[in-house]
Amino acid sequence: MVSILDCVSLSGLVKICFPGQLCDDYVEFFKLALTRTLKEAVFLTEVRRQANMRAILLLAVLAFVLVAGLQPVHAVAQGTVLVVQISSDIASPTAQLVARSIDEAKAGGARLIVYELNTPGGDLASVTEIMNDFNDSPIPVVVWVTPSGATAWSGGTYILMASHIAVMASGTTIGSAQPVLSTGQVLNESKYINALSGLMRDNARLHNRNETTAQRFVTENINLGPEEALKDHVIEFAADNMQSLLTQLEPYTVTLSTTPLGTSVWKLIPTQSLSGVTYSKSFSLSGISEATQYTYNPGISIQLLEILTNPVIASVLLLVGIYALIIGFKTPGYGLEITGALMLFLALLGFGIIGINLAAALLFILGIALTLIEIKTHIGIFALGGIGMIIVGSFLAFPLPGWELLSARAVESARQTLLSVALVMSGIFGFVVYKVAQARRMKIKAGPEQLLGKIGTVVSALAPRGEVKIEGQIWRAEAVEGAVVKQGEPVEVVGREGLILRVNPKQVRS
Repeated sequence: MVSILDCVSLSGLVKICFPGQLCDDYVEFFKLALTRTLKEAVFLTEVRRQANMRAILLLAVLAFVLVAGLQPVHAVAQGTVLVVQISSDIASPTAQLVARSIDEAKAGGARLIVYELNTPGGDLASVTEIMNDFNDSPIPVVVWVTPSGATAWSGGTYILMASHIAVMASGTTIGSAQPVLSTGQVLNESKYINALSGLMRDNARLHNRNETTAQRFVTENINLGPEEALKDHVIEFAADNMQSLLTQLEPYTVTLSTTPLGTSVWKLIPTQSLSGVTYSKSFSLSGISEATQYTYNPGISIQLLEILTNPVIASVLLLVGIYALIIGFKTPGYGLEITGALMLFLALLGFGIIGINLAAALLFILGIALTLIEIKTHIGIFALGGIGMIIVGSFLAFPLPGWELLSARAVESARQTLLSVALVMSGIFGFVVYKVAQARRMKIKAGPEQLLGKIGTVVSALAPRGEVKIEGQIWRAEAVEGAVVKQGEPVEVVGREGLILRVNPKQVRS
């Protein structure tokens, strides 16, 4: 049995997070779980324990090197151009990426921020947060839809309209900004259409762009290439490479002017024409093509969050996690239970069902708990699971989205992907269940219970214990009442104790 002293650290940790009677219940639960684990783990050999500890040490060293080597490098310097890539669904990690890049550009004294955009859309809350960050940015923001063939659908078009300078590469597309449901069906309720078309129109007006065409992105789901977008004045330039883009910007100055109504509007004005213009802010782009360019490195945390909040990834984690958990319960000892639980946990994060603060805390608690169990059991899988949970928990620090401004095409693609994954996992699960059932039937068929009443031959004399051969298999056996049975004599199975058969001498009829 495990004493209370064996769980002191775990009890203290639980008491911090779950005070009162709930704490005592959790402590008792962990004690019982730990006791059961100890009883089930006593068969492990010393060789296996040493091999597992070596694997744990190697994983810990790799984790330390990974965390130590992935600190962001602040390379932005005075007068530079900061280049930031957005090439995934727009979610809370994207909003964090934008906020951090603006802060870094401000701290380093950058002249311009260029966001290279390629997205099917995403979360409305994150999109509006990015739009607000652009409008509040102390540094001019360029949104450039690139490379050739890229899209800025739905939420991407809103972000484009909120930029100080909008640019598209050849063969790119913007538009399809009407909101959709999670089923992919277009949302036609006037409450949402009017609100979002107003948001698009007002940002187009703020940046001196065509308000009518901007509204049509929402009300009519129109799509435009760079040629049409330039003609309708919803973008300022077309450029296929960074040098071309910066060179086209050089003759201009970004200004914040005041309209006769007292409102403000951002304008891109030729620098030589500024003498007759009244403005409150200005950012000259002269010589910008010669400025040093730095690509922003978001770090491992943003990359991990982008993966988790992708609706396809979150759904796949949910499906695979459920099956892994069930298969783990049916075939214990391979760590699938822990893997499945962790995948389910990450899926709940991706769907926004549980908050990040609680999630990170639980990951740390579970990681430490598994590590403490490992100290007692020396199995290895608990330590691996604990380290993995602690590492994942250390990188999580974001609120999670819903999805309103993801393009209908992206929703349909996600649905097909999830269907394929579900079918594959169902097939794997069915195969595992079949094999487990088959193994159980074989065990019953060959088990000692099936040998009662069978006749065998003594292989080594029973005095009273020895070995007998029954139906081609050798079994340990013991003669009842201490009888001595010689080698070669027949015996009958009358019972068992564990894996030792109880036998009686069998009289051979003449």
